Amino acid sequence: MVYSDIKLYRLFLVGFLVEGDCVGRDIMFGNGRKTIGVFITQVHQEFQEILSKGICKRAKELGYNVAFFANFLGYGEFQYELGERSIALLPRYQDLDGIIILPDTMFVQDFDKCIRDHVAKYANCPVVSVRQKIEEYHNVLIDDSSVLDEIIHHFIVDHGYKKINFLTGPKDNPVSSERLEAFKRIMHEHKLVVEEDQTYYGDFWKFKGYDAVELWFSDLDKRPEAIICANDYMAITVCNALAERGISVPEDVAVSGCDNMAITEDFCPTITTAGIPVFEMGMEAVDKIYMQNNNMPQEKNSYLSTVTSWRESCGCKPMGNRGALTNRRNRIIKELESKDKAIYNNAFMSVELTNIKTLEELDRRLASYTYMNEGFASFYMCLYKDWELFGQEDNTAITLTNNMVMEVGIKNGEWLQRLEFMRPCLLPPIHVGEEPQVFFFNMLHYQEVCYGYTAISFTEGQVYKPSYQGWLINVCNALENIRIHNVVNGLVNRLEDISIKDDLTGLYNRRALEQLGKKYLGQCIRRKTKLMVFSADVDKLKYINDNFGHASGDIAIRTVADALVYAAEDDELCIRVSGDEFVVIGMDYDQMKINEFINRFEVKLDQVNKESTHEFKVYVSFGWSIIKPNESSSIEDCLIVSDAKLYQQKYQKETIRLKYKGEFLDPKV
Repeated sequence: MVYSDIKLYRLFLVGFLVEGDCVGRDIMFGNGRKTIGVFITQVHQEFQEILSKGICKRAKELGYNVAFFANFLGYGEFQYELGERSIALLPRYQDLDGIIILPDTMFVQDFDKCIRDHVAKYANCPVVSVRQKIEEYHNVLIDDSSVLDEIIHHFIVDHGYKKINFLTGPKDNPVSSERLEAFKRIMHEHKLVVEEDQTYYGDFWKFKGYDAVELWFSDLDKRPEAIICANDYMAITVCNALAERGISVPEDVAVSGCDNMAITEDFCPTITTAGIPVFEMGMEAVDKIYMQNNNMPQEKNSYLSTVTSWRESCGCKPMGNRGALTNRRNRIIKELESKDKAIYNNAFMSVELTNIKTLEELDRRLASYTYMNEGFASFYMCLYKDWELFGQEDNTAITLTNNMVMEVGIKNGEWLQRLEFMRPCLLPPIHVGEEPQVFFFNMLHYQEVCYGYTAISFTEGQVYKPSYQGWLINVCNALENIRIHNVVNGLVNRLEDISIKDDLTGLYNRRALEQLGKKYLGQCIRRKTKLMVFSADVDKLKYINDNFGHASGDIAIRTVADALVYAAEDDELCIRVSGDEFVVIGMDYDQMKINEFINRFEVKLDQVNKESTHEFKVYVSFGWSIIKPNESSSIEDCLIVSDAKLYQQKYQKETIRLKYKGEFLDPKV
C-alpha cells in the first residue's frame, strides 16, 4: 500500500470504529481500553519524537492507550545499558493489544533481541516494525532501495560529480545494505566505478563520520568530490569533520543526507536530504494494528513516499525565505535557553539529592523537582515493594516481585497518596482516567540493578525532553544513596548487635549487662518504679561436659536460655554473663510478677526435661532481688542480693545431695 492510498482510507477508519472495539484485555491501565506498546530508544530524538506524536494522535482517534517502553543510550557504559535494557521485561506481552517496534533506533545492546524473543514467546497481538522490514511482522517502510536515487542522480547529472563516496549505516543493518546497493546500482548505470574504499560502514549516529573523513582525506589522490550519507546525523558529522580539516562544503566537497531532520535546515550549510513522512509513519503503524484487530484486509507492508529537498550542501543555490529562517533561528534560541535551564536545574537537583537518606524525603523533594519536566500532565514513581533489598547480585529484580508501591503520584497538579498495587497493572487503576492514556515508562535503576520505574504523561502532542535522562539519573542515584545508607545502617546495627549478643544462645552478653542494664536502672529511677534482677546458674554443668561431652553442655546452656526467653513477657533483658551464669533484668516488678516469671521458667524447664531424649537432665539454681532504686543505686547492688539467694539455693541442693548420696544428680533423674 502506498502513501496516497493510506490517506484515502484513514478518513474511513475514523468512522469505522465499532462499538466495543476498545474493550480489550483491560490489564495494564484498567480503563477498559486496548493498549498499544511501543518499544523505542531515545524518544526525545527528532525522528522518534515526530513518529511518537503520529502514533499518539492516531491512537487517541481510535481509542487506544499507548504505553511507550523507552530507554536511553549509555554511551559506552555497559552496566548502565543493562539496566536500560530491562524496560523490555516490564510489560506482560500477552496483555498488549498491539506492539510497535523501531529496530533501527535500538542501539542499546540486545534490546531488539530481547523484545523480539518475548514477542515470539508471549505476544498474541499485531506487531508492526517501523522503518525496518521484519518478515514475521507487519511493516511500515520507505523504499530504501530508491530513497536516495534522486540525490545520487542529482550529484552525477546536475553537478557532474564523478568521484563520489558513500557513508552507509551499520554493516548488519538491512537499511544500510539497501541504501548502499542503490548507490552502487546508480553509479553503475552511469558507468562510474565504485572502489572498495569509496564506501564506509557508519553508525547512523554522530561518531563514525569522523573515521570516514579520516580515511578518505588522508590520501590527496583519493579525495572524493562528494559524499552521500545514509542519514542526516552522519551527514552533519561529516560536515563538521571536514570543517575541522579546513575543507569547505560544498565548495571543496559536496555532502548530502537522508531523513530530512529539522536540524538539516538549521545547519550551515543547509543539508540536501531526502525527507521521510515520519508523522504519517506513526499513524500508519497504529492503523495496521487497528485493521488487524478488526479483521480488516490489508497488505503486510506499507510503503510511504519520500520527498527530496535540494539545499546548499550539494552546491545548489539556497532558496530564500526570510520568514522561515527567522522562525528557525527563534526556535533554536528558545531550545538553547531551555537546555541551559535544564542543565542548571539538573545540576542543582543532583547536589540537593546527594544528602537524602530516606525514601520519604525523596518523595517530598520530587513534589517540586517533577515540575522541571515542562508540560507534564501526570507523573508516577513506582518501586518494587522490597526494592532496597535488591543488591548488586540481584539484576533480575523484575522477576522477583509483583508487589508494587506507588511512592509518588501527581495527576493534573494533584499530589496523590502513596499506595500499593499489583502487577501486571502498570499504574494503580484507581488513578487512571477513562479516556485514552499515553504514558512513557522508564526503568529506575543503578547500573544493572532495577528498583522500579517511572511513568510520565504530557499535555497534547508532547514527549519528554533530552534533559529527562539526566533528571532520571538524579532520581536513580538518590535511590541508590538511600539503599546504601540503609545497608550501612543495617551493618552498623548488626555489628552493634553482634558486640552485645552471645553467639551460642542469642541472649545478650556481659557487655549488654553494663550498657543496657544501666539504661533500665535509669528508667526505673526516673519513673520511680522497681527494678528486678534475676540470677541463674546451671547445676553441675561440668558433670554434663565430662560425662556427655561439651556439645551436650552447650545443649544444656541453650535450654536454660530458651526457658528464660520463654518466661520473659515484658521486655526483660535476658543475659548470659559467663559460661553457665545468666541474669535477667526487668522493670515494674513486684513479688507477684517475679513469682509468675519463676513459674513460667520452671514449667518450661520441666517440659524440656520430660520431652528430652538426652541422657541428662537440666537443672538450675537461681535467686532474685527487687529494689526501688535511687541515684546511688547500681546494678551491682542488685546482683549481690540475687547472687546471694542463688548460692543459698545451690548450697541447699548440695546439702540434700550429700544426704542422699548423690541420688539427686543421677543423670536419669
